[in-house]
Amino acid sequence: MRVTLMGTGDAVGVPAPLCDCEYCAASERRRRPAVLVEVDDRRLVLDIGPDIAGQLHEMEVYDVDGFFATHAHFDNYWGINELNQAAMDTHVQNEAAFDHPTFGKEVTVYGSRPVRTFTEDTFPHILDHVEYVPLDPDEAVRTDAFDVRAFELDHGTNAFPTQGYAVSAGGSTVVYAPDVDGVDAVPDFCAGADLLFFDGSVLGAEFHGDADDLRDGARRFDADRVVATNVSEHMLERHTDDLDAPGEFEIWSDFDAVAL
Repeated sequence: MRVTLMGTGDAVGVPAPLCDCEYCAASERRRRPAVLVEVDDRRLVLDIGPDIAGQLHEMEVYDVDGFFATHAHFDNYWGINELNQAAMDTHVQNEAAFDHPTFGKEVTVYGSRPVRTFTEDTFPHILDHVEYVPLDPDEAVRTDAFDVRAFELDHGTNAFPTQGYAVSAGGSTVVYAPDVDGVDAVPDFCAGADLLFFDGSVLGAEFHGDADDLRDGARRFDADRVVATNVSEHMLERHTDDLDAPGEFEIWSDFDAVAL
């Protein structure tokens, strides 16, 4: 299993919109969150942010077995509009007059029922082209290449209901928990993972929960490695070269990868 963190940034990304601060100007680019998991010739993607089209092109990925949505916030889900473009059969009325590449890609998105309801209310046309499969906490998607199991995340009382995912293949497990306000309990199937992607509030800019509490929460997963998502030099007021992660936490760049 090969795992690539295609986006390491927070909701606004780096550089931040309309910002000319020294941290945005001098730091590396950070796209919105997304993880690519590859097992042989099979691929899945966790989160569908607004940078998803460029991220997949950068990875030269043109077919995905399934996209998994954590929740419906802009930085995690609104790239669904990009996928809709690929899933549409045609984009012009006089298609026969042009030698266009084939559209009509098969796009399957898995996610919670609240996210499907949000899609029905906000982007109803997308469901004409994109297959959305509801996935409840503790429910799993199993294929011959990998298992993906959903679990509930505490993302605060005013946020969209949010769920993380544990992906297992070949005896290895990666857990994705990008937006977390607190950790009360860790599902058994997440404990002892090889790799955990976890909320970057552990670095000190508290996008969500208290940094110290979240560090303790991340440790409850007992993962071999923990990588911060939602990283922002803009919010931390630090240059990329000056970023440091507390304890066992790691900071990656966009498109950093590991083989498990």
